[in-house]
Amino acid sequence: MMMNRKKHWGIGFLGILSATALLMGSCGKEKDLDPNPPITGEVTNADINRWVLDSMKVYYYWTDFIPANPNLNAAPPQFFESILKRPDDRFSWIQNNEDLRNQLSGVIKTSGLGLGWFLVGANNAGAAVRFVHKGSPADLAGIKRGDLFIKVNGAYFTANGNQITNADPIFGNETFTLTRGILNEGVISAGSDVTLTPVENFQETAILLDTVLTTPNNTKVGYLFYNRFLSNQAQQLVNAFGRFKSAGITELIIDERYNSGGGINVAGVLSGMIHKNFNVNAPYILYNFNQRLGGTIPLTYGDVFGAANGPVVSNNNLGLDRVFILATGSSASASELLINNLRPFMGASNVVHIGSPTRGKDDASITISNSDTSRFKGENDWGIQPIILKYANRDGEGNFVDGLIPAHQVSESIPYAPMGSEEDPLIGKALSIIDPSIQALYNRRMSIQRQRALPFDMQRFEEFNVEQNRPIPLDVTETLKDRKAGESHQLHLK
Repeated sequence: MMMNRKKHWGIGFLGILSATALLMGSCGKEKDLDPNPPITGEVTNADINRWVLDSMKVYYYWTDFIPANPNLNAAPPQFFESILKRPDDRFSWIQNNEDLRNQLSGVIKTSGLGLGWFLVGANNAGAAVRFVHKGSPADLAGIKRGDLFIKVNGAYFTANGNQITNADPIFGNETFTLTRGILNEGVISAGSDVTLTPVENFQETAILLDTVLTTPNNTKVGYLFYNRFLSNQAQQLVNAFGRFKSAGITELIIDERYNSGGGINVAGVLSGMIHKNFNVNAPYILYNFNQRLGGTIPLTYGDVFGAANGPVVSNNNLGLDRVFILATGSSASASELLINNLRPFMGASNVVHIGSPTRGKDDASITISNSDTSRFKGENDWGIQPIILKYANRDGEGNFVDGLIPAHQVSESIPYAPMGSEEDPLIGKALSIIDPSIQALYNRRMSIQRQRALPFDMQRFEEFNVEQNRPIPLDVTETLKDRKAGESHQLHLK
């Protein structure tokens, strides 16, 4: 996924007064902790930062560690950084509200490319296409997964340590030109050029592929390449599972290797459509807040995605005994929640994680904006996305800040196999477990791949690759609002 390379970005939006009423409820401290004290006159950094500080004192998971006398006159981004609990907090940030609202629904400026980087020689680098957003400029230009590029705007990609030093044009707002890399007997050379212009207000697609694979022993396997947990595309997820059910699949592969997260409500929908004995009233997750906000609160499936959606989830439930989930270091947030929170329903050994350790984001947040929109607007219209809770599955299992460890550690190789192909090492591994008759074939394929392995170091840029696919917050705004106010949920499935 191509992203704006700002340090702070995210999704979710909720007015602070609404959030206060939801979370504080009847604890009787709203007046003492009012994060919107009335102010008049020109808005200053101190006004903004005072609102930020008061809001963080209410919601922040590590509220007791906020410094006693921070510099209220600092610029808001620097002020926000100064009050965070480090190193525990890796994922709180502050950003312009308009950007937050757009990202809530996956609306971005992009050329449509998702890339992975690898070293070529001593100081050069290459970019391998991981995926292409449907309908994007890259898609319309005919770019597909597995394509390689070695130049941008006529200059070879260069490396310094574990960073790419001249990739900025790809992440910017202007037209840029990429030069293809052509492989021939282990040597990569320059090919044709392709020019791309990023487009604004592009709607990401959560599902990049759903299909049914059939193994030699006639096992039907549902395959879902799921790239983001977008609540506004929950119906598409339901429709895909309806197709799986109609096809009579008995095994399922969820490919979330590049999925950096999203809304908990759609994660609950996905989980509920997988395992057998689904019950909308079953405990699903534990929210662990700071003590000021009530400590631990259990939520059911119905609390997460709305009880009214229970029949739809039940009607499209596959009733499976196990599921294969492909996840890597670029899998975070809701992607990790899916693995962790399915385990109590299916058993840890039946939630088969293939790939590499995940990102390690076991916390959640809401977006808070100042309710005084007549004064806090334009350059003063900030939103903060503080970590407000740590979550666990219904059995209390969580705390995976170092990531979830796969049952089968399998790495991708350059060039990438086509999306959904049994030639892909991760997919091939899942299929070989599902149908043992192809285990020998899988082993031969992997042996050939190792022999043909290109001398291109991918591990060197793993951190850089993860940075380009930064975790999207586990957005719990709607679950808190619905639980307190008794409102109908934002998901209206059919």
